[in-house]
Amino acid sequence: MGSRESRAQRTIEWWRNRNKPHGKSELGATTGGWEMLGGNRRWKRADSVFNDLESAELEQYYRQLVVYACVKRICIAAQEAPLKVARLVGDKWEDDPGHELNNLINKPNPWMSYAEFQWHLLSHLEMTGVTYLWKWRNEAGYIDEMWPVPSSWVAPVFDDGKLLAYRIFQGASKERKLVPVEDVVRQILPDPANPWEGLGPMQAALRDVQTDEQRQNYLIEVLVNNKQPGMILYQPEDWSDEQKQDVRAVFMAGLSNGGRGKTVFMQGEGARSEQVKPASDLDWPGLTNLCETRICAAFQVPPIIIGLRSGLDAATYANYELAEKTFYRGTMLPTWTLLDSGLTKGLIQDEGDDANKFCVYHDLTNVRALREDEDKIALRAERLYHAGLITKNKAIEMIGLAGIGPVGDVYVMPMNLVTDGMNETPLKDAGVGEDLNRI
Repeated sequence: MGSRESRAQRTIEWWRNRNKPHGKSELGATTGGWEMLGGNRRWKRADSVFNDLESAELEQYYRQLVVYACVKRICIAAQEAPLKVARLVGDKWEDDPGHELNNLINKPNPWMSYAEFQWHLLSHLEMTGVTYLWKWRNEAGYIDEMWPVPSSWVAPVFDDGKLLAYRIFQGASKERKLVPVEDVVRQILPDPANPWEGLGPMQAALRDVQTDEQRQNYLIEVLVNNKQPGMILYQPEDWSDEQKQDVRAVFMAGLSNGGRGKTVFMQGEGARSEQVKPASDLDWPGLTNLCETRICAAFQVPPIIIGLRSGLDAATYANYELAEKTFYRGTMLPTWTLLDSGLTKGLIQDEGDDANKFCVYHDLTNVRALREDEDKIALRAERLYHAGLITKNKAIEMIGLAGIGPVGDVYVMPMNLVTDGMNETPLKDAGVGEDLNRI
């Protein structure tokens, strides 16, 4: 009886000691592991946890898993459509392979291919809502190199609401370089509240990204700091120090260091052991899926195509194919259009060329997800040819093959139809059906 009372007293003292304040936090509230339960810890508002971040801070979130997967998927998809220069000939746009801008597209600068160059442009745009291209000129004043610049390295210079120049960071030991407006191409995702600033998907999803980060931090802290025993042993009486040492020695020798599964013999009234279960309820699938899907919604990337659980739970091949087409049509097409307009303005119009005669565009011809299914194309070509609406050569070209020359420039006419001016009349209605039946 006395043993139980002493144990209860020790528990009460332990609780009191644990609940004592151990110091002050930056908010003036007491700190320590149990203050929230004891009522001494001040409640923290979400506004003090989630704050708007500057470009340099936003760029650091590129390392967050879901953000990185979304941005990487967009940047990889963008490379499927090569950038080209076109010239207006009559009323049609035709590729202009002789334009000097093609050399810059093929090699923007000595360090980067165009794929790397474009990746930088898009990742800055998605993370901060604004991307910058710095045009380096030769002695004659023509563009010699193009460099993507992180948004956090650039500071616009305004005077009375007018953009005068940009200050570009060049290193910790150097002052920011003052660069004329005409030497910088600036592309933004417009912010309705501020025409001078951009608003990117990362900024829109910031709270969900930070919430997911806190969830991960919590799980890591629990796993690292949770000192959970592997087995609990029971006996009717208290354990002496000598007994504890003996039992520990037996279990360490028999069950640790690869000795799992060996037989343990226990005897005596009340003697038993209990294997401790691993910490449970650490998955939080509801919160995880909510954060993931909201982040993906901001970047307009379906969760299924970047392998997130929220997308794979109900994944089928048909779902993936539909999600991929939705991504290319709903996300990539507007992205390519935005880049086309920005690069045409910055590299053609601002350089003195007529934007009505020249343009920069992404060629979508070979983007697989935007192309119609080949079987459907072949079936359509066959039907159009047999209906007499296209020539044999045109049908062949529709399925991606070369024409067969003049012999293919013919139409076929179904035998049950004849033409009568602008009308097509079935032969049986023209009074020749009986004659055909006799043949």
